[in-house]
Amino acid sequence: MKIRVITILLAIILAAIPYLPVVAEDDGNGTTTITMNTEAVMGVSLDQAEWRVEGEEDVSLNTTYKTDLPASWCTITNTGNTNVTIFIKGDDAKWVSDPSKKWTLSSTGNNGKNIYALWYHIKGDTADSYTLVSKDLASMKWTRDAELLNLAKHSDTQQFGLKLLTPTQFIGGRTMEAQITISAVAA
Repeated sequence: MKIRVITILLAIILAAIPYLPVVAEDDGNGTTTITMNTEAVMGVSLDQAEWRVEGEEDVSLNTTYKTDLPASWCTITNTGNTNVTIFIKGDDAKWVSDPSKKWTLSSTGNNGKNIYALWYHIKGDTADSYTLVSKDLASMKWTRDAELLNLAKHSDTQQFGLKLLTPTQFIGGRTMEAQITISAVAA
């Protein structure tokens, strides 16, 4: 039994040798070549964690609200070292005191009784162009040319804003919270 275990461990160690991150080789003429393999790291960060509709204590029925800076409210930063495509996903808005009570996120952009809509707008896109946020994970795209939103290298940034359309009917006096998720996939 011990021989098999040792053999398996040696095979794993030998198989791992070509994948070492740094390999130095002397060519016999006094020249050393160093080969380095790097690991792709993906990551994004947001400079905003929360949006509260400002100017009113409570939101009104069937009313549109935009972030204070319609296209530059939030900055997405590539914190990794590889080109990434940005994705967005929304969710139902839930009452803080009882999450079973909710507003459903519209998949059409139309609002209704306890149905709200949410859009995003990328800075530098066509004026006042907004793209609907849905419960399905979707790539963020420019409306002007339908190109994917990519952040090519570390520290690349892009800004966006949000627009909210409240339901046509809802019970007042509740604090509702909705989450959007911004994620990255290697481009």
